[in-house]
Amino acid sequence: MGPWPLFITQVLLYSTFPFAFALFRKPLRLLLSYTYIAVVLVFGGFMGSIYALPLADGLVVSAGSILYGALVLASLLAVVTARDSHVVRNIIKIVIAVNVIKVGVLAVTAAALRNTAVVNRFDTSPDVFDVSLLVVALGGILIITELVLLLMTFEALKTRVRSGLTLALACVVFYIAVLCLDGVLFPILAAPTSPDLSPAISAGLKSKLVIAVAFSGPLLLYLLVFRRDMAAYREVPLRLQELFLAPRTDLVEELERQSEVIAQSAERYRQLVESTADAVTSMTVDGVITGWNRAAAELYGHPTEGATGRPVTDLVPADRAEEVLGILAAVARDGVVLSSEWTAQRPDGSTVDVALTISPVLDPQGQVVAVSTIGRDVSERRRFQQRLEHQALHDSLTGLPNRALLLDRLQRLEHTSREGAALEPAVAVLFVDLDQFKMVNDASGHHAGDVLLVQVARRLSQVVSSGDTVARFGGDEFVVLCTDTGIDQALTLARAVLAVLSEPFEVVGRRSYVSASVGVAVAAPSRSSDLIRQADVAMYEAKVRGRGRVQLFDDSLDAHTQGRLALAGDLRDALTAGDLALHYQPVVDLRTGTVRGVEALIRWTHRERGTVPPNVFIPLAEDTGLITAIDQWALVRGCRDGARLLSAGVLPAGAHIAVNLSAHDIADSAVELTIDSAIRAAGPAMTHRNLMVEVTETVVIRDLAHSRRVLNAIRALGCDIAIDDFGTGHSSLTYLRLFPAQHVKIDRSFIQGIAENPQDLAIVRSVVQLAHAIGLKTIAEGVETQEQCTLLTRLGCDAAQGYLWSPALPIDQLCTLVKDLPDGHFTTVVAQ
Repeated sequence: MGPWPLFITQVLLYSTFPFAFALFRKPLRLLLSYTYIAVVLVFGGFMGSIYALPLADGLVVSAGSILYGALVLASLLAVVTARDSHVVRNIIKIVIAVNVIKVGVLAVTAAALRNTAVVNRFDTSPDVFDVSLLVVALGGILIITELVLLLMTFEALKTRVRSGLTLALACVVFYIAVLCLDGVLFPILAAPTSPDLSPAISAGLKSKLVIAVAFSGPLLLYLLVFRRDMAAYREVPLRLQELFLAPRTDLVEELERQSEVIAQSAERYRQLVESTADAVTSMTVDGVITGWNRAAAELYGHPTEGATGRPVTDLVPADRAEEVLGILAAVARDGVVLSSEWTAQRPDGSTVDVALTISPVLDPQGQVVAVSTIGRDVSERRRFQQRLEHQALHDSLTGLPNRALLLDRLQRLEHTSREGAALEPAVAVLFVDLDQFKMVNDASGHHAGDVLLVQVARRLSQVVSSGDTVARFGGDEFVVLCTDTGIDQALTLARAVLAVLSEPFEVVGRRSYVSASVGVAVAAPSRSSDLIRQADVAMYEAKVRGRGRVQLFDDSLDAHTQGRLALAGDLRDALTAGDLALHYQPVVDLRTGTVRGVEALIRWTHRERGTVPPNVFIPLAEDTGLITAIDQWALVRGCRDGARLLSAGVLPAGAHIAVNLSAHDIADSAVELTIDSAIRAAGPAMTHRNLMVEVTETVVIRDLAHSRRVLNAIRALGCDIAIDDFGTGHSSLTYLRLFPAQHVKIDRSFIQGIAENPQDLAIVRSVVQLAHAIGLKTIAEGVETQEQCTLLTRLGCDAAQGYLWSPALPIDQLCTLVKDLPDGHFTTVVAQ
């Protein structure tokens, strides 16, 4: 084998070991590397003395120089793969140790050869080993110097060169340079052993250059194959002082452990901050952003890398900048945690509502050195909250302010007035109630009613001024609140409301008409809280006076309302205290003059006011809902008194006791059960055929189908039914054919004029004739004169009642009256 193949074989052989060591884990890899370096050091000096390879004229490479190239290669790769300055220090220790051993061995060998007793088989001169002593010592120093120079050069390169390939090439270049430097320095250091220096330097430089170039191939290949180790090596700094001053191992290990714990903790914290859905931002106390997480970048609409150095005021509208800086200053000054909500401005022009927790960041001395914020997008929550607030203060059907918002605005007016602010001279309230709204509901259904209400709300909103409030107060009631409005202006607006509501409405394909009753109240702002009640009182008075009109509130209406309220309370007390009574008016047969029955009429004697007329307390009972309880009481009392009159013979066995039922009673589908219970509780003298139920014409035609069902159920019990006050309502006998009635009671308004008014006489004649034609009997009400009695008798009316015979009397007086009648009948009747 020639010199060149032998040379290349040695280079490849010595380079294979570092590659093989890279396959092991760190502890074993380092142990093998240290062993290899020590072996190379030991054999390098001896091999250099044994043989050399003549590669060309003037180019001789010693075996020791080849091992020196392998030594530097192995040392460099051990440091790169370990990423630890201790490795460099350990290699230096190995170099020193091996050289000390070599020096010791050489010194002992030289001393032995000088001893005449020692057998010197090859006649080796001791001077050879004396020279080697100096060369080994100087060579060790040179190796250490070159290793440190090479590693520090690599440290300088890895902080300046960014490309991995460029860094690898630079390392190879400096590896060659250091080996060439050794080719120059070693001859100089070994000058005492070589008398001719220039040839030695030239030969050394050539040989080291060849060796360096030969080993640079494996070095470059290693750096590229194991580039992950090279990349990790670049991240770890090598401290020059640690090459010579080794800290205590336990301290180093503790510092490393603590550093690792800190690094792990910092990484966990970073991952935690990055993974949280909340926007985490750090900034200086002056509001300059120093960093934020991914959630903050998404929330504020800025890229993560664009956050640093940006003032926090860039994230909020300009009008909120001072407020935000004030909050940060308060956190920095007082060291407290504050909460705030603001609207952030995104780069695309959109906004986001952010709820923030702003916290101080303290140094070990407790001083505030920074500020951190945790933000959360609350846009959806705020929108939901606004919807809830709107729903709480607005009517869901019409979208108008509701009662709560209206009352709140009135309270604000009153509160502001009390604080002495300059306000408008007057406040007006219009209380608008639709008059025929129930008719629309009954005719077309509640959906049609809702459509009508929406259209009414739209028209009211159009007729008022922009600063006025139109509110839906409830049901078909609306309230208009006007500021800076006097009486004349309020009345003008109320008339405009009537006019705009009088126009026809298009409701589910049909034209509908409604009217409205409007109550108006005007007062100073300091008394505005009472305006709704006053306007409501005025509206009620407008309905009483005929509906479809405007009524202005005055004190007399208030007094009337207060009086009705007090009277309603007294009426409730009278019902429970027994102050109500039933009086009975006889019903006289116009053919015989006998008493055919009685009508029970309620009377109330107030303990302070005296007698209260029925036309006063009956409507009051209907308005307050007491009418049902009063009617039930009257039914029970009337049946009980009827049983007494029948059993005492005051009334004949077939006579009737008439009791009035109100609209509330007819609306009750179970009223026949109440009637049946009252009759049975009265005793055996009172039977179902003795009870006559009177209902007014206007009551039965409100809901024809329902009224018919209820009256049929009452008739099925055996009770008679009379249509009361006939002629005051629709006055149509067509309706009478639909109901199981047996009697028609002609209203007193027609009876009073039959002697003087031919029209009244004609009406009564027609009613009597048509009633008889369909099988109904007639009873005239309010007969007061003999002439009226005579005319009714001639017209064929069946019976009558009135002051001509008797007013309504307490039961005892009625008994006395009937018993005192001559032959048991009245003499005022005339023969037909």
